[in-house]
Amino acid sequence: MCILESALKDKENGLGNYKVSMSEESKEHLLINADGDARRLLNALEIGALSTKINDEGVRNFDIAVAQESMQKRAILYDRSRDAHYDYISAFIKLMRGTDPDAAVYWMAKMLAAGEGPRFIARRIIICASEDVGMADPKALILAVSSLKCSRIYGYA
Repeated sequence: MCILESALKDKENGLGNYKVSMSEESKEHLLINADGDARRLLNALEIGALSTKINDEGVRNFDIAVAQESMQKRAILYDRSRDAHYDYISAFIKLMRGTDPDAAVYWMAKMLAAGEGPRFIARRIIICASEDVGMADPKALILAVSSLKCSRIYGYA
């Protein structure tokens, strides 16, 4: 949010001279869809602000429609036979090891959205539970294997 507000106020390097009025909804849309990438956020902000017509008061109204138009959804780069496949699963495993569950879920969701099979991911979780978690939590392997079995029963893996 700081980067967005700064870009709107900065008259030398930002959009401060353009008198941009943004709704909270449009700010939130840009922040969420920038996916943590400040460059994407600033590019969408600039595209939206400069492509919006100036009203009678000299203000550019940056509403949710402008935010949606300027922040096009990026395609997920994922090729199962090339490096992206291994980069994603590597990040997922490293984050499970590093006990960052939110980040691990993020990478798992990216793989699933790109079309990776849940079975492949479940096998990697079982490997992590058996090799990395090991004696620290003996129940981890039981939970991982049970999850795979349960997913097969309900047709997910």
